[in-house]
Amino acid sequence: MKKMIRYGIPLLAGFLFLFSGHAQTDETREVISSGVGSIIGGDVAHARDNAIEDALRRGIEQVLGTLVESETLVENFQLIEDNIMTRTRGYVQRYEVVNESRRSAELYEVAVRAVLKISDIQDDLEGIATLMRRKNTPRLMVMIEEKNIGETPGFHYVETEMNTAETALMNYFMAKGFRFIDRATVQRYLDQQKASAILQGDAALASALGKQVGAEMVLTGRAIAKATETEAFGARIRSQQATVQVRAIRTDTGDIIATSSGQGAHPHIDDVQGGVLAIQKACDKLAGPLMTQILNHWQADVSGGGTIVLNVQNVADYMQLNRFNNSLRYYVRGLQSVTQRSFSDGFAVLEVVMRGSADDLAQRLSGRDMEGIRIRVTGMTQNSVTVQLVPEN
Repeated sequence: MKKMIRYGIPLLAGFLFLFSGHAQTDETREVISSGVGSIIGGDVAHARDNAIEDALRRGIEQVLGTLVESETLVENFQLIEDNIMTRTRGYVQRYEVVNESRRSAELYEVAVRAVLKISDIQDDLEGIATLMRRKNTPRLMVMIEEKNIGETPGFHYVETEMNTAETALMNYFMAKGFRFIDRATVQRYLDQQKASAILQGDAALASALGKQVGAEMVLTGRAIAKATETEAFGARIRSQQATVQVRAIRTDTGDIIATSSGQGAHPHIDDVQGGVLAIQKACDKLAGPLMTQILNHWQADVSGGGTIVLNVQNVADYMQLNRFNNSLRYYVRGLQSVTQRSFSDGFAVLEVVMRGSADDLAQRLSGRDMEGIRIRVTGMTQNSVTVQLVPEN
């Protein structure tokens, strides 16, 4: 558990005592399992991470084996295995390493004690921390166009402090352990023209700005509040209502991976204050579903195979690029597909779907010789890897 706290998210530390009671209840099961990871290029730390993942999957198989008859397990093993690969994080509530050793020059072995729970991962703060650790704790940036009652949307966005919707979303996500780019950092790279375009829905510009400030995801959208009056029992009642719409954009690909909207209302004698409270209520309603979609997307990336952008430099010609693409399928373990997005002036952009992270891909490519081509890794982000092709003499 100490490792979980050290490598996890500090904001969750206060919640960890909730999980220090009995390890096994009607809703949980404690298992001890072992796994192995291959040591590539002398990287023991990377092999250890892979061994932990292998051990967790084996622990889940143990539990499934007690829930179904052995004949059913054998007959439907592939279906069960596929389910494990796509939902691993949803089953793991917490774990700790109880033993580890280097089995040989090429293998590292780890034994874990894990508490398994079949439930939605977003309901468990510690589970979220584990998932985010496996995603290298992505950082978010938020930009919401807000029009409260009597205000002009986005007109002075660059000069203003965070608005109500941005603050409400940040508070909700940060309480779950998410990290955000500081507003002052964002404003250093922002002018009014860029701000207006992003707030009007330019996903490409939003993702470009996010990459520039070091964010892996951008939350952007609109928040609008208005005042209404209704009559009840001979009296006029004034109320403020708000609608908030938010999108989550991956900065490496520009893909929109989640959308959510919410409405809120609050009666108040002051329109501005009532609008603020209505916007907060709308954000509270949409934040949960938005987070669920984001976590599901990340979980699919981690367990079932996610998309990694592979930037390839120094490509001699199309024939060499085609040879490199075909070699990837042979040399990169866990790779599911390779899609070529562009190729021009010696530079190609590929989308690789594989089980593992960008770091895994970089590890498997670095220094590799592929059909007479040496691969040199020159850059990496959370969801992308940049390599150069170096012809062998």
